[in-house]
Amino acid sequence: MNTSEQSKDFPDSFFRVSVKGLCIQNGKIFIMKEAGTLTGQWELPGGGLDFGEEPREGVKREIEEEMNIKVVSVSEKPTYIWTNRIENERSMDWYYTIVLAYHVELENYDYTPTEECVEARFFAKNELQDLDLFHANTPWRKPGDVVSSSIFITVSMIP
Repeated sequence: MNTSEQSKDFPDSFFRVSVKGLCIQNGKIFIMKEAGTLTGQWELPGGGLDFGEEPREGVKREIEEEMNIKVVSVSEKPTYIWTNRIENERSMDWYYTIVLAYHVELENYDYTPTEECVEARFFAKNELQDLDLFHANTPWRKPGDVVSSSIFITVSMIP
């Protein structure tokens, strides 16, 4: 019998699925800053998968909706997968997410602020330490890994 804490908002086996895009060029990673009405934090572009949506299509849709930038390609499989417990959001005490991060190529990086995303740009590894990063202390896993480093993805992926 499972004696772990259970959410009053969802069945005990529920995870909200989120899809993210990883874009690295010249040793820098492209990340976005969410509007203050959301988290107000820097994170990978992407968002929640719609019910029944294919994950690769979801990452394209989310990036295009949030940033008005066309996605040219998405890797066949996620490069990284992680889970996270989100607290005090969406009118819920807490819930879990599972995040699928895909390598993406964008048509351009001519970003215009939107209601969801107020800034987006490339950062070098040494510039990330001063940012308020979403999922900053989450354990990241490559598909097939039993366990991986808890170092934030952007730091571990940049050469």
